[in-house]
Amino acid sequence: MKLSIGKTATGDDFFLRNDIVAEIYEALDEGNSILLSAPRRVGNTSIIHYIKDNPSTTEEYYCVYVDTEDVSDSQTFFKVLLKAIFDVENKSRYQKSLEKAGKKIKGFLSSIDNIDISGFISVDFNEKTNESIDYFEQFKDFLEKVDLDSRKILLMVDEFPVTIEHIKDEQGEQAAKNFLKQNRAIRQNDKYNQKIKFIYTGSIGLLSVVKKLDATADINDILSYKLRPLSLTEAIELAQKLLSTYRIQAKREVLEYLLLQKIEWLIPFHIQLSIKEIRDLYRLEAKEVNEAFIDQAFKELILNGDIYLDHYRGRLSKVFNRNELTLVHEILKQLTKAQSAEEAELYDLAVKHNLENSFKNILNILEYDGYLVEVEVQKWRFYSPILKQWWSKNV
Repeated sequence: MKLSIGKTATGDDFFLRNDIVAEIYEALDEGNSILLSAPRRVGNTSIIHYIKDNPSTTEEYYCVYVDTEDVSDSQTFFKVLLKAIFDVENKSRYQKSLEKAGKKIKGFLSSIDNIDISGFISVDFNEKTNESIDYFEQFKDFLEKVDLDSRKILLMVDEFPVTIEHIKDEQGEQAAKNFLKQNRAIRQNDKYNQKIKFIYTGSIGLLSVVKKLDATADINDILSYKLRPLSLTEAIELAQKLLSTYRIQAKREVLEYLLLQKIEWLIPFHIQLSIKEIRDLYRLEAKEVNEAFIDQAFKELILNGDIYLDHYRGRLSKVFNRNELTLVHEILKQLTKAQSAEEAELYDLAVKHNLENSFKNILNILEYDGYLVEVEVQKWRFYSPILKQWWSKNV
């Protein structure tokens, strides 16, 4: 297993958590579509890529992954979903089922231009020819006619909340609300939901986005599955695997010191960052990896972490407007000075900026995005000592 810090961990670099995958499939088998809910960098995207790349974990699903981050209207969204389902890259997955399905949905496919059925279905969507096509209706028509031999399509939609935001920004709130209703209508249709299930994930919180539209009723049928951090046992296993790749040994008690005293929030991203600094320091000073060595590596992480952590700062300007951004920076600055802060103290800052009505939603976004956590009722702190110390250095 190699370090995988700046990209999605896949293949041998993915730390498999069998219990998480089993729980996701259990929720799907119970008839749910799922929202993978977790702060950023916890591993949502890696999990769904693992499911996509390992359909043998269950024979019941035809797994399709699609990233809709660049989509800004509902018609394009449903066109992208159809294209992903018929993508030739999926040829090796469930080919037998799709060959059977091809005969049964040939009539559907004939309504779309540039169809090639040669042992496998592929679709080339011609933009000019298809200007008049209603892709939402086409998507429903497909689900009406397709027969996948008792299997289901598992459609994993990454960046779904961002798509909603784009539609709202470019076409208005009502268009975004209509989009949510279209998606709910598909999930709630008894014929369709026997053939398709959804897993949604994204780099911003779906609930926060939908709350701003006053449209939470349109997602209350989705089961929110909270992706938890690693257990101590899992975190030690991951750290040992990474260290062994670079022929570095560390006693269990030293790893526990790293994980419990330095990292605290046991997510793969922060463990990988720490192991990288241990590796780099070990190459300079090949000596025993003890607590003093860990302390020095952690200092180096804070000093050298800009390239890996600066996205936390840049991310804020994409999520908040100028006035909200000023408040957020004040909240984070205040939390660098103490172990935690009462919510009432932070609310006073919101009052100063005339953002009382937005305050709770701002906290929710900061929580979902991996900045802050409510450790007790109405008491907040940084999720991670790594982010807190790095933020303090850059204030």
